[in-house]
Amino acid sequence: MKYFEKKFLEVYPPIFIISVIVGTIIDLVTKYIAILYLRPHNPIELLGDFFRLTLTFNTGFVMGLFQGFPRTSLALTAVAILVLIAYRWKNSDLGHPAGWALVMSGAFGNFIDKFFIKIIGIGAEFGFVENRYEGRFIGVVDFLDFDWPNWLLIDRWPAFNFADSCVSVGLVILILTMKIEEDKK
Repeated sequence: MKYFEKKFLEVYPPIFIISVIVGTIIDLVTKYIAILYLRPHNPIELLGDFFRLTLTFNTGFVMGLFQGFPRTSLALTAVAILVLIAYRWKNSDLGHPAGWALVMSGAFGNFIDKFFIKIIGIGAEFGFVENRYEGRFIGVVDFLDFDWPNWLLIDRWPAFNFADSCVSVGLVILILTMKIEEDKK
């Protein structure tokens, strides 16, 4: 018995692939703009203290795990992407394709971002060596900074990016659609 019973393009039709590419490009462009116009840990208030743009860099994996180990984070992200692709390929009927496309867009956006040194005010170049004194940072660019109710044990939600939003929204869509599908059985 073959592990993948369907052909790749049956599970990942061109419109799906294009939507993942578009989501990834939007993520990378917004991060690039943040590198050009924001300064690290120097918030710009847009809606008072509720919503700010605050440039930070996450060298960790999911929610900052393995912070300070960029190559480990890169490897774990690569494994997570391969698992996502294989799982979706094997279980193509589970979850809504839009949820899968959002999760994959976010995963690819953050994965690609990990390959570059961010040079504040200039852009980015391939590499893994930072020098904060020269404005050169590694890690995933995060810049969307929202206030969070104090009763949740943290003062502010950690800064995030478009890719993180795609993953979060995509997971909610997948959980809801998988639950609906399960309830129908």
